[in-house]
Amino acid sequence: MRRFKVCHRCKGNVLVDKDQHGWYEQCLQCGYLRDLESVVEVARKPSWEEIVTAPARPSRGIGRE
Repeated sequence: MRRFKVCHRCKGNVLVDKDQHGWYEQCLQCGYLRDLESVVEVARKPSWEEIVTAPARPSRGIGRE
């Protein structure tokens, strides 16, 4: 999994991966390596195209009688 602009050293892009010792993250720009205690799955955020092309939700009539 890639995370963008979160390196603690240079604010570069980070790759999160697992090896025989556990989870770690490594910066693709400066090479900074940090071990992780655990990895939590992050819910996928919808892309801009999905937001723009999504059908409009009907109004609930809030404030109407």
